[in-house]
Amino acid sequence: MRVVNIVTSKVGWYTVAYVPSVAAKHEPMSKPKAAQARAELLQRTIGLVFYRCMLASHCGAEMRLRDGTKVIVSPRVLLYVCDQPEERAVLGLKRHGSTYDCTPCMARSNASSNVGDKRPRARSVLKTVTAQMKGAGMRGVYGMGGEIEDLETDYSVHCIVPALAGWAGLGSGCFMLYKLPGFDRLHVRRYFAACVLTTSCLVYAVSCRLLFYQLL
Repeated sequence: MRVVNIVTSKVGWYTVAYVPSVAAKHEPMSKPKAAQARAELLQRTIGLVFYRCMLASHCGAEMRLRDGTKVIVSPRVLLYVCDQPEERAVLGLKRHGSTYDCTPCMARSNASSNVGDKRPRARSVLKTVTAQMKGAGMRGVYGMGGEIEDLETDYSVHCIVPALAGWAGLGSGCFMLYKLPGFDRLHVRRYFAACVLTTSCLVYAVSCRLLFYQLL
């Protein structure tokens, strides 16, 4: 990971994690194993980079202003601008072809509409993340493959715990985890000739950046 020191402006490269090698041609179930390894690496990297901010979001952190005044701030994540595949990866959700391809709601992939009385229920942060935590805890236990697969099918998730669920306001409080992602429509209009729509969310977009806001 490339890190810039905001005090000295010195740039340095730091090792965050190693990607395990999977012999795709010879090892059974190589593709799912490789996908799982990449998903775990992404979540661990997010957790490592934002660990202190996540703690401060719950208990606050001291910040000194220019005039020397000290205030207590609580960082919040307000928006994560990304494309739809990246959104699903960051939140630990399966990509297209699963039962529920919509991120904020539980609309079935084969549903033709979600208007009127047929509007699907919102995705529950507590239920979904709890299922991911349960599945992640069973992955190292022999004979639990069937139950893990059932959890992944029922919620269209990978059994990994999304690191962003550790932020105050995302995995607790107002539970904004699945309302966090946003899409850059300007980039979509310019770089993609066609945009594919799901029942309740835009599929493709470009760019990724985290916007933080510090609340007193």
